[in-house]
Amino acid sequence: MLTTEHLKQFAEDGYFVYPGCLSERAVRNLRAETDICAADREDPGLVREKDGDTVRGMHGIHLRNEMMSKLCRHPTLLALAKGVLGEDVYVHQFKLNIKAAFVGDVWEWHQDMTFYHREDEVPHPHFLTIAVLLDDVTEFNGPLLLIPGSHKEGFKDSNKHTIEAYDAESSWLSNTTAKLRYTVEHDTLRRLVHTHGLAAPKGKAGDIIVFHANVFHGSGVNMSPFDRRVAFISYNSVKNPPQPTRAQRPEFLCARNCAALQPCHDEVLM
Repeated sequence: MLTTEHLKQFAEDGYFVYPGCLSERAVRNLRAETDICAADREDPGLVREKDGDTVRGMHGIHLRNEMMSKLCRHPTLLALAKGVLGEDVYVHQFKLNIKAAFVGDVWEWHQDMTFYHREDEVPHPHFLTIAVLLDDVTEFNGPLLLIPGSHKEGFKDSNKHTIEAYDAESSWLSNTTAKLRYTVEHDTLRRLVHTHGLAAPKGKAGDIIVFHANVFHGSGVNMSPFDRRVAFISYNSVKNPPQPTRAQRPEFLCARNCAALQPCHDEVLM
């Protein structure tokens, strides 16, 4: 249930943790589905680490996997997204982020709005992301790092880079690898951290983290022997769909169906 404390922390810090959202059985089932999805090396939304073999992430799996689709419509997740935004929502992007033990690489500092505005032409930062922890996340296996309160400074423009190794292969791949197309000036990050501090929300498998589109976030390498699998579901207001003036990114990165989601029963993940 969304509380006034959740809303207060979201307004002040740009995020909150909601423990115990999913049952142990639901998490086990989702992990099993994640392993099945990762085994499909021909999936169009799959991204590998620099070693060319380890799966880094899978995008748009909810379009092809029934259980991941149902996760997006889980009554608690959907109620939280709608309650925070105050409007009906759709899933703009879904990704399974697999930060594998020992080799899971970094996600550089960024705002989600950078990609959704500059790449997908979403007009306003009226969306949020819910991170569903499928493994225990500790200080050892590459937790999400956030700059609390940084969302209140609004959308910051980022440097755009041409990354030839990826650009020759794909028009979107460099948005999802360890070397992101858009980066933030270090001086900007220093100032933000000096002003707002740093946070690394952690939790048990089944917990969720809800964060604002403009919160600066990233994560470090996973040097531990523990995998860190997280489903990131970006919910956007149905009143804030992309306004494309050019060819859109693939559907597994930029949704085409912006109709309001309806909740499903909690038992579907069982």
